[in-house]
Amino acid sequence: MIKRLVVFILCLVIFGCARVQTLNLAQHNYSQRPNHIIWFQVAGFSEEQIPLLRFNVADASYRTNLEKIDCLGKMWSFNLYELRPLANRSFLSQISGSKNIKGQCEDFETRSVWDFMSGLGYAISLLENGANEEVSLQKSLDCKSNKFLNFEKLRFYRMGPEISLQSTWNDKKIKPFHYQDSANVVTETLSPGLYYDKSCRNKICYSSLSSNFKTLWSESIKQQQKTFFLVQDFTFLNGIKKKDLTYAKGALLELDRTLAWLAAQNRNDILVIITGAESINIEYPKEGKEWAEYERSGKNIIFKNSSLMSPVLASGAMAENFCGLFDESEMLKRIIYQPEQKKFNWDVLNPFSN
Repeated sequence: MIKRLVVFILCLVIFGCARVQTLNLAQHNYSQRPNHIIWFQVAGFSEEQIPLLRFNVADASYRTNLEKIDCLGKMWSFNLYELRPLANRSFLSQISGSKNIKGQCEDFETRSVWDFMSGLGYAISLLENGANEEVSLQKSLDCKSNKFLNFEKLRFYRMGPEISLQSTWNDKKIKPFHYQDSANVVTETLSPGLYYDKSCRNKICYSSLSSNFKTLWSESIKQQQKTFFLVQDFTFLNGIKKKDLTYAKGALLELDRTLAWLAAQNRNDILVIITGAESINIEYPKEGKEWAEYERSGKNIIFKNSSLMSPVLASGAMAENFCGLFDESEMLKRIIYQPEQKKFNWDVLNPFSN
């Protein structure tokens, strides 16, 4: 009886001294390695653009899914040669951990994030949306020293205009995909290789980013215990550069819709990251009539130069790694970081400790 009483008291001490861990006022388990990592690299994106989605909704308490993140960080956007590099070069710096980015073939000589993640047992997928020949990662296939795209491990899905390849790679190796394909066909697209979205014609893709992502990711996690899925999206920046606010808002809405779907999966083994590059500053109208005209027709809004900083938004397992201010080349080490095993702190049993 005495032994049971001692055990009972000991349990009360342990659980009574334990603290509920939180991040951004929500319960959070620290140092938990995610089984599934989903990373959205969005060209032109800045947290300043979230009002494009929020303030045209009548409900004043409405919050976008971009706001429902656990952690917000900021990255310095520069490399050894440029302040304010182009989005595709910032993306390269983020996924390679290198500041030595020139826009040349030697950029692809370094190891990429998926190379490291593959070594940790993750199945790797890359979905590219709205990238032309100048910015697509596919151009690395024409580089003799390419170490970026290894199709023995990588599944590379492209949404955009077809890009002709040089003699270093055979166009016949490129396979089509569509999110409405039968389950058997979709399963075949989970094999490593290069795939084109069949719905893309004359620079227009009739499949949405969210539809493609949902199908590919859902099938991927059925087949693999650990997955790393990178989405590179240039459509928002394309809309901003054309001063087509409706198109740009549609691109952000696609991202927000995808985040809502992921949140509805209600899984605690997922890390979701959103990073910007070549982030465009926006000056909104003050209020009243000018704001009404902006909501109606997109007038009275000014697009400025790209920022010296880009945002990092993270939710889920290991999201705490992406709080703070750091160089964009540090993204790689924050993703591959392996937390130490948790150690029990015996101080909680000491009634005389502070």
